[in-house]
Amino acid sequence: MSTRVMATLGTFTPCMEIYSIDEAFLDLTGVYPCQSDPIAYGQRIKQAVFRATGIPVCVGMGPTKTLAKLANFAAKKWPKTHGVLDVSDQLRREKLMRIVSVNEVWGIGPQQLIF
Repeated sequence: MSTRVMATLGTFTPCMEIYSIDEAFLDLTGVYPCQSDPIAYGQRIKQAVFRATGIPVCVGMGPTKTLAKLANFAAKKWPKTHGVLDVSDQLRREKLMRIVSVNEVWGIGPQQLIF
């Protein structure tokens, strides 16, 4: 199933980094439909994966991988996002960062601290 998810995701951009069995980063730089309406493009991605696999996914978008992970966390947690959140806008990003503890976001919480 992971292979099918990744193959579906790969149809949305020429540049994809598979991060784990169930997570990937898509570089959407210059992808026209995403530039005009990123949320709609995220919904297209979400729907395509569900159609191809039956697996519900969420889409988080941001200017960095860490911010995309934060957006994905919020997209999963808050139904109001309908499973897609874009934090490219600085005000939206700052608001989200004020209300979500870094400990909540898998992969960037306390387990990543190095002393």
